[in-house]
This record gives sequence, structure tokens and C-alpha cells, in this order.
Amino acid sequence: FYQMRIKLSAEKAGLTSIGVEAGQIVLRYPPSPDGIQPRSLRDVAPQVRGGKNTYWCSFAKEPDWQDRLLETLTLIAWEAA
Repeated sequence: FYQMRIKLSAEKAGLTSIGVEAGQIVLRYPPSPDGIQPRSLRDVAPQVRGGKNTYWCSFAKEPDWQDRLLETLTLIAWEAA
């Protein structure tokens, strides 16, 4: 059930992938079309840093990471709407 909630929340936010790199949860948007600059994302929370087409979440090793991931996805989807 949790996995489905993550997938639906990610789709609502427009994300194409969620993964782990260098100990951080990585939330990615699709690549920008040729000739268009990648979107530059702002930080959305103290442990959620924006980058180019990507959010980096540094709470992956915390006990409540699953709840934090859902909260982050909800926040990103709300801002995208």
C-alpha cells in the first residue's frame, strides 16, 4: 500500500523517478527537451534541497523517512498545482 501511495504522489507531482544516490533520496523530473534549460528547483524544506530537475532529500537514514518522503511528495505536488 505504501509503495502505491508513493507512486501516485510522485505522478501527481510530475516526477519520473525516485531513487537513492550517495545516501540521499533523489526525486527526479523528466529531462528538459533539447534547447530548453533544466528547471532550477528551490529548496522546499530544511532537508530537501532543490537542484536541476532534481530534489535531494537527506533524511533517508532517519527512522521516519517513509513519512517524510510522503510529506515531501505532497508538498511538491501542491506547489506544482
